[in-house]
Amino acid sequence: MKALTHLMLLFNVQQQQPISSMSFLDRLPFFQGQPGKGDILSEDRNEKILDLLRAASEVGQVGSLASEEDQQKMERLAELAYPLSEFDKPAQVPLAGEHTLVYSAAPGASSGRVFGNVVGKVSQLFENDEFFYNRVTFGPLMIALKARREIKNGSTIKVSFLENTISLFGKTLTQKEIGGGGVWKVRFVGKVKDNDGKEKLVRVMETPSLFVLEQPLN
Repeated sequence: MKALTHLMLLFNVQQQQPISSMSFLDRLPFFQGQPGKGDILSEDRNEKILDLLRAASEVGQVGSLASEEDQQKMERLAELAYPLSEFDKPAQVPLAGEHTLVYSAAPGASSGRVFGNVVGKVSQLFENDEFFYNRVTFGPLMIALKARREIKNGSTIKVSFLENTISLFGKTLTQKEIGGGGVWKVRFVGKVKDNDGKEKLVRVMETPSLFVLEQPLN
């Protein structure tokens, strides 16, 4: 229980219906035909973003468990991705639905690692443009953090943590208000098409640790 209490400082849970990502697509500039940074699905650009996702899949979700060489590889691939963001102001792109963590360089529980090498599934669930939930699940156990997102400029958001909840089989075990937060740099937001032709929305952030998240779009 001590470990769960520690994890509450990072995660919170809410019992609510997932928000459809498709309901927000018409709000995204690349679905409105607005000018961006060129062809968002160009083969060269697409392949570079896929390289980052493939490497993340090989290295694993928890970067702190990877070798220094693999961590540096992820940093290099992320640097290559930054100029390919579809938006000059990636922090201002509206978000909805659930976004799954692909890679985290953070040494703490925000990568999903809590008990030794046991790793939970980590995601972000967006309630609206302001509020979201960082969530980690271990089977029927769910822990998450409710947070407020404030856009400071085109590439920076301020995140304020509000409330933690732990639930088991959908039943709330503990819930309490908390404080804290941080400033996150949003370095890349854009679509990518995988080898099966399925599109994903990919985000790359520095919190300051490197985070890579993805959301299926079809």
